[in-house]
Amino acid sequence: GYLGEITSEQDDRLMRIERRGGYLMNLVREYLDLARIESGHLELRLSTEVDLVTDVIDSAMELVGATLQQRKMKLVQELPKGDIRVTCDPGLIRVVVINLLNNAAKYGRPEGEIRISLSLDASSFHVTVWNEGDGFAPEDRVKLFCKFSRLESATEKGIKGTGVGLYTVWRIIRLHQGTIEATSEPGQWAQFSFSVPTTGLAPACELGAGPLGG
Repeated sequence: GYLGEITSEQDDRLMRIERRGGYLMNLVREYLDLARIESGHLELRLSTEVDLVTDVIDSAMELVGATLQQRKMKLVQELPKGDIRVTCDPGLIRVVVINLLNNAAKYGRPEGEIRISLSLDASSFHVTVWNEGDGFAPEDRVKLFCKFSRLESATEKGIKGTGVGLYTVWRIIRLHQGTIEATSEPGQWAQFSFSVPTTGLAPACELGAGPLGG
């Protein structure tokens, strides 16, 4: 509408173009991240005094805002007041949060709720993304962080994806010497939580053999 009024039909077509463009951009970003990981070029660029809310979570929520709006989903923020400053690679942690929020929006229930929470203790910071939706069966949990793995339920519903987003998330958290886990109540909700130590981090690119290693 910046250049003049548009009809409802034109608006619908523009929204379709935006959705397809967003999907292609996500696809490119995920494969670029994966290529950097597989080539061994993904290294931590640690910054001290990273503001987790402003530098990471706020910007991630801004990027997924259009998807949430399209699906009429409610995002609930459970974030502490004041600065939460840590040492991490803010760009990579942002990639993790964007992926988790995108997954929550993509697989969550339309018009449902998504919650993102942040907490900090003496040794680590913790981020959790929860969404209403079908979730996943217990036996499928081991597949979630495997490269190119997609759940049959998502394929049956025609939900587009590459199967590399959560694998990329897992590798980034491992680079930060952290942990990530997924839990679900099938038919009700799904939740992804990760923890990253706030001290003792050092740049590294050697990782374990696979997601089942922790």
